[in-house]
Amino acid sequence: MSHGYLHTMLDMLTGAYNRDDVRNAYSSLPLETNIGRLFNTLAWGLELVHDQSDKILLWDDLDNAQGAVLDRYGENFGVARDGAPDAFYRLLIKVKMISLLSGGDIETVINAAATLFDIEPEQVDLDEVFPAKVWIYVDEADLEAEKIDTAELIAGVMKRIVAAGIGMRLFLRTYRRNEATLYLNTGAAISSRMTIRPPVINRRASSTIYLNSYAYELAHITIRPAH
Repeated sequence: MSHGYLHTMLDMLTGAYNRDDVRNAYSSLPLETNIGRLFNTLAWGLELVHDQSDKILLWDDLDNAQGAVLDRYGENFGVARDGAPDAFYRLLIKVKMISLLSGGDIETVINAAATLFDIEPEQVDLDEVFPAKVWIYVDEADLEAEKIDTAELIAGVMKRIVAAGIGMRLFLRTYRRNEATLYLNTGAAISSRMTIRPPVINRRASSTIYLNSYAYELAHITIRPAH
């Protein structure tokens, strides 16, 4: 992408110079004058310096650093690459940074998960499960595709942050809506009961729904996760 250095320099030429190349530059035509060719060479160098400066600023962020630049980040925190790809190596560095400040408490674990998934701490739910376990829930809809692809890696490195002896599980939640028509046939003095057991092991919910049935009859539905 051009940053307009050539146009700027040519526009600043005084009337003592042939200004034909001003028109040529704006029309993407070959330059004709010696001063135009000289400015074109200088502008090429300035464009290159500008692009590299932008890349330096971009890669100064750990999330964007790659290759040798990312290696220097790892060396600063004592994390060896050992052939790991950039995405996983970046996670290892972040975990090391967090672990240096981590006390293993619940708040730290939530903040660590939010940092690794690049979301807000309020978007992370954590349940303490007896005995000595924590289950972390993150909505898949809140995550970028790259974070979803590396979720398994994130779950692995998250175990380094929790306190020793504490088990940890990470769940990505998804929400789907399904609709169906259910016909219940009830007769006199007969009660209809339906039990639905969705295959979810980490949540428990029970509710009773009263449906409109004939002649004072009760239709009872219980929704309970399977064990």
